[in-house]
Amino acid sequence: MATILTLTANPLLDHLANAAIAIGSVTRVEQFQPLAGGKGLNMGRVLARHGHRVIATGFGGGTTGAALADLIAADGMEPALVATAARTRIGFIACDPERGTTTATLENGSVVSAGELGILLLRLRTLLTGCDLVLVGGSVPHSSCNGLYRQVLDLCAAARIPCWVDAYGEAMDEALAGVHPPDLVKPNRQEYGRGRKWLPSPELHLTDGGAEIRVRHPSGRFRVIPPRVGEKNPVGSGDCYLAALAHARLSGMPFEQQLRYAAAAGAANAARADVARISPAEIQALVDGVEVVTIAD
Repeated sequence: MATILTLTANPLLDHLANAAIAIGSVTRVEQFQPLAGGKGLNMGRVLARHGHRVIATGFGGGTTGAALADLIAADGMEPALVATAARTRIGFIACDPERGTTTATLENGSVVSAGELGILLLRLRTLLTGCDLVLVGGSVPHSSCNGLYRQVLDLCAAARIPCWVDAYGEAMDEALAGVHPPDLVKPNRQEYGRGRKWLPSPELHLTDGGAEIRVRHPSGRFRVIPPRVGEKNPVGSGDCYLAALAHARLSGMPFEQQLRYAAAAGAANAARADVARISPAEIQALVDGVEVVTIAD
């Protein structure tokens, strides 16, 4: 199996409850399930369940950062967080499986000092040794970190390690405009915008919730139609798609089979109330329901 490094620059200590939220009144729930939240951690959780070695880095501060590290370890990953003076942010997700609706509330990121940012980059340089793939996911905690992903891509290029980025905003813009753009990007329909800024990346996967995925790859262009499932909670489905794609590629599957496996993973996640806790068996059960169509140039 492979060694994969995930970077979640703006992680959160999430709390998941199966409940219907009533606006303007008190909602009591059976319990909140703590969860290591953030795109990179969601991807890492899926990859660890496939047997890969996953090293999870990013910022983590205060008691919430310590709790986050414990959750990362419990999920089968190796936490390698950089301590910050500011505590790790907190989020809450209420999933109503009966109606298939999800309500999320989360804090924005906190200020990261120049020293803390420098320590993370030094840590990344060390962690890259022996890695087969780097997955970067999500937002950055503060505008002072907008150049982080571009710098990570430069480090990966120097180490000759492929780097996939699933992010948005100014940090993503800088990454795409850098000397070493991502090897793969996965915007959703809202993040994609007019589209031209994504051209520097040689591979693009454009997701749109449970709708079809458009793929631009050096070997051609494709439409990927996911299987229909009873949706319970779509949070993290794009992360599961990318993690499953990484597993399929690192395992040597043919390209169209990679797409099927990835789309099946996104659907399998949406069919569950929790986030990015799907098993390989759940994914495999949906693979035959995925349709891949080649698009003529």
